[in-house]
Amino acid sequence: MKPDPSRHLKSLSIPDILHALEINCDAVSEELDHYFVVPGNSGPRWIVPAASHGAASVLDSWRPYSLMGQVKWIALRMAIRTGKARLFPSVSSLTIPHASSRRWFERCGIAAQAGQMVIMVGNPSPDRKLTVFLLDAAGHIAAVLKVGLTPGGRLSAVHEADVLRELERFRWAPDFMAAFPDLGAASQKYVHGTQPDSEFRQEYLHLLCNMPLSGSSLNLIAVAHAADSRLRPFADELQRIAPDLIHRCLSCLDVDKDIPTMLVHGDFVPWNIRKTSDCGYVLLDWEWADFAGLPMRDLLHFHFSVNRFLGKMSGGYAAIRESSVCNEYLTRMDLDKGLLPQFAIMYLLEQLASQSEHRDTEGGSYTLNQLKAVIGSYRGQLPHAS
Repeated sequence: MKPDPSRHLKSLSIPDILHALEINCDAVSEELDHYFVVPGNSGPRWIVPAASHGAASVLDSWRPYSLMGQVKWIALRMAIRTGKARLFPSVSSLTIPHASSRRWFERCGIAAQAGQMVIMVGNPSPDRKLTVFLLDAAGHIAAVLKVGLTPGGRLSAVHEADVLRELERFRWAPDFMAAFPDLGAASQKYVHGTQPDSEFRQEYLHLLCNMPLSGSSLNLIAVAHAADSRLRPFADELQRIAPDLIHRCLSCLDVDKDIPTMLVHGDFVPWNIRKTSDCGYVLLDWEWADFAGLPMRDLLHFHFSVNRFLGKMSGGYAAIRESSVCNEYLTRMDLDKGLLPQFAIMYLLEQLASQSEHRDTEGGSYTLNQLKAVIGSYRGQLPHAS
C-alpha cells in the first residue's frame, strides 16, 4: 500500500466515482449488482461485490505495511469473503446496474465475463485515479482498468498505456490491452504475483542496471537551470525556511558534465513490485516513466521512499551514501562514484519542486532535511551565497 502524503486534498463521494466510470445508478435496469463500500481516510477507498470469490483474491494481493493496518485489513477481508462486511458500521451498501459495468468489459475486449468489478480509489493527489479490477465469471481477474479522476490522473493513465505499448518486448512490465484517451482511461493485463517486503533486493539492482539507454544525455548545468526555473516561484519561501540551501545545492550541479539518459520507472517502490512465478519481478504503475531519465533516479526514489514512508533506513541520505548497493550501481553503469551527491541533489530538487507546487509541506520538510544532509556530507568545495 502506498502511503498517503496528500490528505489535505479533496475527498471524493460515491457519485463522483460513479460519474468517472460513466455509471448511472438512476437508470432503469432489470439486473442490479450489489456492492460494499469500504471507507478510507478521505472518502470511499474500496467498492467490492457483496458476493464474489474474485474480490477476495484482489484484496489478498493488497496489504498495508504497518502491523495495526495489517490486523484491521485481515479482519475486513474475512468479513468481505464471508459476505458479512456490513458488520462493520463504517461499511455501506451500493447497487450498480449490471449493464453499466458491462460496458467496460466490452471496451476492453473481454468477452463472456460476469461484469463484476473491484474498485480501489486512489489516494488524494493531483493525479488521482480509480484502479478497477474486472472479474470474469469464475472470479478471476481478467484485466486492470485505470480511470483518471483529475486532469493529471487522466493524462497519467493514458501515458502509462503509451509506455506499456513501448515495453511490450520486455517481461518486467504488464501487458498493454486498450487505451481510451477521450475518457482518460486505459487497461492492462493483471500481474499475478506476491508483493515483496520493503527490503532492497539484488534482483532489483540487476533490473535497474538493464533498463534501456536512450542514446542521449543531459548536462548537469542544464539540469541545474531547469531545477532553478521550476523552484523560482517558491524561492522566497524556501530561502526563509532554509537560508542559502537551494543556492548551494544548485552550485553543486554547476559542472559541465554530460550524463547518459535511460528509461526510469519513476515510482520504483516496494508496493509497485510483484514477484511472479514465470517472469520474475514485474513492475507496476508506469505512469511516471521517462525514456530519457537520469541514472540513479529509481534507486534513490526507492531508498528515500522507504525511509520517509515506512520508517526504514533511518539514516536517510547518510545510509544511502554508505550503501554498497549505490556504489555497485554506479560501477555497473560506468558512472563516477563521486557523482552520488549530485544525483541525490537532482532527485531531491525534483521532489521539492513537486511538493512545493502541490503544497505538500510535510514532504517538503523531509526533502529539505535530506538536502541538508547531502550538503553537510559533501566533500567538495561548496560555494556559499554572496
